[in-house]
Amino acid sequence: MPNLQLDIDCEGPLALNDNAFELCREFIQPQGDRFFRQVSRYDDYLVEVAKRPGYKTGDSLKLILPFLKAHGLTNARIEAYSRKNVTLVPGAEGAFKFLHSRDFPIFEISTSYRPFAEAVGLKLGFKKARIFATELDLDRYSLSAAEAEELKRLQGEIVAAPAIELPPDAAAADLAPVAEAIAVLDRIFWERLPAMEIGALFQEVNLIGGPEKAKAVTDSLAQTKLAMADMVYVGDSITDVPAFEAVRAGGGLAISFNGNRDAVNAAEVIVVADSAWPLAMLMAILQLWGKEGVLEVACPETREKSRCLVLPEAVIEPIAMGLEGRVFNLYDQSADNLDKVVEESQTMRAKLRGEAVAALK
Repeated sequence: MPNLQLDIDCEGPLALNDNAFELCREFIQPQGDRFFRQVSRYDDYLVEVAKRPGYKTGDSLKLILPFLKAHGLTNARIEAYSRKNVTLVPGAEGAFKFLHSRDFPIFEISTSYRPFAEAVGLKLGFKKARIFATELDLDRYSLSAAEAEELKRLQGEIVAAPAIELPPDAAAADLAPVAEAIAVLDRIFWERLPAMEIGALFQEVNLIGGPEKAKAVTDSLAQTKLAMADMVYVGDSITDVPAFEAVRAGGGLAISFNGNRDAVNAAEVIVVADSAWPLAMLMAILQLWGKEGVLEVACPETREKSRCLVLPEAVIEPIAMGLEGRVFNLYDQSADNLDKVVEESQTMRAKLRGEAVAALK
């Protein structure tokens, strides 16, 4: 039986939530949902078009923090809201009960704020020491009444600005239609906020974005003394791409679970499923047959020719029960018409998580 370690992203593969979006929708009034979409799409612009030095995908979770603070968010309120509102991927509790019984280390690696990542981990049996997430201490920062009012005024400007709708190839497109909105957010985030005392909040938080996820994979292996070739990494979005690349370069296995285009294009195996149980199945196959067995099962060209799935009854019975009546498809990067696979993956992503969350990168 090969050495094996599973590192998995939180939002998407484990939970259906987008915690930051939900915090904004719930606590930032009025129009917190529009506020978050504007900042999220501005994040895409900064990464894909402006390529702002020192800025990375997902840093929108830093940009929103002063505004959450202005609306009365505290450490305790974030923790309470996160625990109350976790929505797991169907089948996740059973699948991870099975996976924890298989005697290999499992880590959660999340861009999410730690209170939410730990709320998910608590439901799924993860050890706290095996959860990498964005550390957040809102209570450490003071906010004057004057700055709170100014933040609410700036929030109104962001909401009132024209919608930021980036075309698919934004780097090469005419961005004149969104130039006004971009200018508004540029002024707010790079002129007004840095001049405010609360600006230290988004300047000091170290987000677990793409590069940090790749580093977390390396750090998790340092804990277990295993090699990158022993690693399975599961993710679903652009922030998982650096981890996918590191794992694949080291001979491990990168799996997209209901991923967006970025994740599907970067992964080696693509899972499209309405349940977490296919992940349990793939890990069981990996333990029995190794990486080549997983690739054989996932390859559409050889699906009907694959070897018989002969697993011990104690393994196959819970997986079969978990998969009963569920929908799932497996592909590898050799699949013809990868665009169709991307479409199928994104459709399932939207079905499970909702259109609003699925549209976020």
